[in-house]
Amino acid sequence: MPPSLRSCYDDLVLLLLRESTCKDIEPCGVAAVTLFRRACKVLPEKSTDDALAYAKSLVDLANEKLNSYRYDCVPEHWRQLLMDASLLHAACLRGDRLVQMQSPLDDDDARLCRELIRILDTALIVSGAPGSGRRALALEFVDALQALVRPNDAENGASWPVQNEKNEKNKKNAALTSESLSFPVTVLTEAPDFCWFEDHVNSPNVRPLVLRCGLLTHWPASSTRPWANLDYLVSVAGDRIVPVEVGRSYTDEHWEQALMPFHVFVDEHVRKTQPIPIYLAQHDLLHQIPRLERDIAVPDYCSVETELTDQYTARPRDDLIRNAWFGPAGTVSPLHHDPYHNLLAQVVGRKYVRLYNPSQTHALYPFTGMMANASQVDVEEPELDEFPLFASAEYVECVLEPGDVLYIPPKWWHYVRSLSTSFSVSFWF
Repeated sequence: MPPSLRSCYDDLVLLLLRESTCKDIEPCGVAAVTLFRRACKVLPEKSTDDALAYAKSLVDLANEKLNSYRYDCVPEHWRQLLMDASLLHAACLRGDRLVQMQSPLDDDDARLCRELIRILDTALIVSGAPGSGRRALALEFVDALQALVRPNDAENGASWPVQNEKNEKNKKNAALTSESLSFPVTVLTEAPDFCWFEDHVNSPNVRPLVLRCGLLTHWPASSTRPWANLDYLVSVAGDRIVPVEVGRSYTDEHWEQALMPFHVFVDEHVRKTQPIPIYLAQHDLLHQIPRLERDIAVPDYCSVETELTDQYTARPRDDLIRNAWFGPAGTVSPLHHDPYHNLLAQVVGRKYVRLYNPSQTHALYPFTGMMANASQVDVEEPELDEFPLFASAEYVECVLEPGDVLYIPPKWWHYVRSLSTSFSVSFWF
């Protein structure tokens, strides 16, 4: 086993054997704690069918409990059980084989590594990784496994070539340019002064801005480790499990979510055109995959002092929320608004964005209930008989090019459609 993987495995076993780990899941009941203790008896490096069966039973129990609650109402101890039982499952799955593993891997070892990645990534995504040290340990373990399965030349200082985008086949998309827009967002071609930007975001008349001034040129994602090169992305994250949205828009009746390996998403749904679009959307992919996080930098403008207003009523709990948005041409974020200031960095490809001032809300027909921040209107094919006021709603629009950063004020409604294969990162602050 490579030193980094051996260290991760040893740390995992130490965590599982700690008395405090069992105490964390005590609210799940005596039976759950008893099964957990029995499975732990085989550690380290041994594996038995009974131990694996116990670990899988605990994972199944935790998933059953999670599915019986609305996600934001799940008691912490059931999410804790899912995370810890998944770590236990990983530790019991051929630990004896792991300690003998050598690079390059044979097919059996590669399959074992991929199965471990699946187990841990799924737990990270579904449980949210509660508990002290769990997220960091799981991420370190999975990152070591992925590096072993797919050695990455960029780790050795090599640069990847930037792949030129293929010409857009859709004539409508290709014709949509900044020059063709009727109501363009203001574009700044020189980086604004930090204090000027702070004054702007706190202004009562705040407006969207396109920052077309080279803010992303120093990112490795734009140069030596280019996200426009799909082969590079697969080399870094090919076997990682990622959440995706299946369907054109989350407001559609048949829209659903799924988990799949990143290489399957790229090879089958980004490189190829499929009748049903699949979108990796609103997921902190960079936190899940630290090797991608090293390819970007947080824009300095996210550090401005923001003032609370009627539209901006609370700051993010962790000061900054990042999300990745990656998918083929045609993926859509339906018309909606968010509670925070947003810098949307367009790393790869082109996007069309339309924005409406909160003052236009009366003409945008929001849903009621949990989806009150989303509009019922299909922006580019509106049913005006059903939503007549939408025809007179005032808006501004832009086409984001690679390297652009769009500032979206809080509660400004926005609709986004990818004009080509696109990779963006949003920074809520």
